[in-house]
Amino acid sequence: MNTSYGSADFTLHHTDPEGGSRLLTPAPSWAGSVPGLGGVHVRYGPVPGRSDAFAQVSVAGEGLPAGVFSGIRYGHAPLPSRARLQVGAHTGAVSRFRSGLTRDQRALRVRIDGRAYRYRQGPGKCVHELLRPGLRIRVTRDDWYRPLALTVRAEGPADGLDLSLALLLQGVYTRHLSQGGRWFSLPFRILNRMPDVF
Repeated sequence: MNTSYGSADFTLHHTDPEGGSRLLTPAPSWAGSVPGLGGVHVRYGPVPGRSDAFAQVSVAGEGLPAGVFSGIRYGHAPLPSRARLQVGAHTGAVSRFRSGLTRDQRALRVRIDGRAYRYRQGPGKCVHELLRPGLRIRVTRDDWYRPLALTVRAEGPADGLDLSLALLLQGVYTRHLSQGGRWFSLPFRILNRMPDVF
């Protein structure tokens, strides 16, 4: 399903019953409505058929193709490590240049349905951008650590695949896509992998 989407912004809100609190549940989720495409839901959860060392984020909506991204667990979120990506009927491939110095060099590279995307940190750690020729989708969190709202803006013609992918990737732990975030998160990511080592 690749229904075309216009350029209006939309916002997803945290669905915890304690909506005013930033103390999120172990598996937080967000919901909202995409203009012209209907409701959409983003949620975290366990990965069927994979061990507890993995986590996934999923997208489901009335007018969007269902999507799932799974990888090694970091808290409730998947890392882009040993990743699996599926959007609709399409399986994606995810890679990155670990030694990159700039945010462009450190961006995730995603190939799916014949399209090539880059997913990078934007101008600030609360902003991320999904890019392909002729399109930029910017997702902005109201808070980096415990976001209650996710605002999405498409600059250029986007379809359901583009939007599902952007929403999936904002749920992946990507603090290390900037040079500063790389060093900030390194000790925590090493500790996160300790059970795999010992």
